[in-house]
Amino acid sequence: MRLKDKLPLSYLLFTTRGRIHRSTYWLVSAFIWSTFYVLHTILYDFVSEGSTYILYPLLIGSLVATANKRLHDTNHSGYWLLAILIPVLGPLWLIYQLGFRRGDKHQNLFGTVPNEAADYFKNDNGQPVPHSAPERIINDVTQLNPVVVADVFRPKSVDELQERLRNTTGPVSVGGGRFSMGGQTASSGSLHIDMRGLNQVIQFSKEDRRITVQAGIRWCDIQRFVDAHDLSVKIMQTYANFTVGGSLSVNCHGRYMGHGPLILSVRSIELVLADGSLVQASRTENSDVFFGTIGGYNGLGIIVSAELDLEDNLAVRREYHNLPRSDYRTYFADTIRDNPEAVFHNGDMYPPTYTNMRAVTWVKTTEKPTVKTRLMPLRESYPLERYFMWAFTETAAGKWRREHIVDPLLYLAKPIHWRNYEAGYDVAELEPRSRTKRTYVLQEYFVPVRHFDTFSAKMSEIFNRYQVNVINVSVRHALPDSGSYLAWAREEVFAFVVYYKQRTNDVAKNTVAIWTRELIDAALSVGGAYYLPYQAHATSEQFHQAYPNARKLFALKKNLDPDFRFHNVFWDTYYQPFLSTGLTG
Repeated sequence: MRLKDKLPLSYLLFTTRGRIHRSTYWLVSAFIWSTFYVLHTILYDFVSEGSTYILYPLLIGSLVATANKRLHDTNHSGYWLLAILIPVLGPLWLIYQLGFRRGDKHQNLFGTVPNEAADYFKNDNGQPVPHSAPERIINDVTQLNPVVVADVFRPKSVDELQERLRNTTGPVSVGGGRFSMGGQTASSGSLHIDMRGLNQVIQFSKEDRRITVQAGIRWCDIQRFVDAHDLSVKIMQTYANFTVGGSLSVNCHGRYMGHGPLILSVRSIELVLADGSLVQASRTENSDVFFGTIGGYNGLGIIVSAELDLEDNLAVRREYHNLPRSDYRTYFADTIRDNPEAVFHNGDMYPPTYTNMRAVTWVKTTEKPTVKTRLMPLRESYPLERYFMWAFTETAAGKWRREHIVDPLLYLAKPIHWRNYEAGYDVAELEPRSRTKRTYVLQEYFVPVRHFDTFSAKMSEIFNRYQVNVINVSVRHALPDSGSYLAWAREEVFAFVVYYKQRTNDVAKNTVAIWTRELIDAALSVGGAYYLPYQAHATSEQFHQAYPNARKLFALKKNLDPDFRFHNVFWDTYYQPFLSTGLTG
């Protein structure tokens, strides 16, 4: 291992998260003390004794950060550093723990085994309910939607999944990576099916540029597989942690130009119905099941495999253009929409005024990539990203500094990436230290291209009136989806991806619900829609106005799942009332 890999200094010296081996601890400790000695000598000899005092906070901070991670390797919290206050025995115990005790051989409460292959951020397997086994608490990444389920089952094969469904009769919920942010992966008292055990590549054809995978596989796993063949995923979301089944269930999209919803790259799917039977569906075979399942939030059955289109893995170069929001629609139409060289595009709208934008486009290039790796390198921690997220949302003029200082500096570079690299981001870079009192959440609104300016003005007024702590509004483009029953792009649209910070108390949750419904009305007023994977704040009337074919999907569900076995927050909220009144037809 190269020294720079063994000593990632920003991680080792400035964070307390994760684990390190004792050998790494000795190495980094020697580095800290030798660096301190050299700097102390230089300052003492050439400046003054007083100038050396600035080194001590850095010394103590780096020693504490390193010791925290070493204690984590032995499954001890960093608070055990306080043992140093116990005369004699405390320091001796710490010396043994830090310098001589072997670390845990397996994953523990503080992370994976050090020096194992880096991996993407994952949500847990559910939290045990004290004195109530086998019940577990299933939550999504926001930690806003804890749901107590009866049990968690992770099938290792499709046969095993079918057998479990045939031998049970109660409600079932389905989850993968659990990055949906509104409880769409769980329902109270259900048997929760965790699909992450079904994660294999089934079939691959380089010549046909297609791949068939199990639904529990993550996009990053597909990228690792196809990159060696100079191929890339055709359509996926920006972050690669999500499972394919989860992405299909919400019919996701990304920053890809000339594309749109994920369904446009899907050739066929297989799903297991409530009675345990296996069904194959495509645009020509069981088309109603195909268009009802993709974007159908696991209401019809459990997706177990999918055949997907691939594209060439090309080098892409970043370009950007700063402009007023009022000029963006014209700029996009004239410069980006029909540009065959554009691969990725998004327009970042700066809060709190929302009047300025940065249009970012990655275009095809024959130039050599400026990064050495073909896939996104993964890190245990993102200290700078975490700091900037905190600064943007919690400090005075934080958003102004981002727009006028931080981003201009970041965009001085002119990177060239592989397409797979640029499509391989890890949500760990967005993950705060804690989500107990505050959490980061997404929402999304889809607006016909011609109404960009009208909706933008309404959106900014609502955000400012409610003082929403918006971090970013990222504008994407999507072509129409004419098939899926819950199509959010029934015509060409701009997607407004809103990333914001909220408190986790009840008052904050209720406030979010109020301004969310106002934003939904703003989108509906211009013929748009809102995205369903997030908190179910929309009224039933708003839902049906945004998704006029929902009743067709409800009727199909009634036929395929007559006993209403497949549950989650979405189906419990919008389908169950119709089921009880007999209005599903």
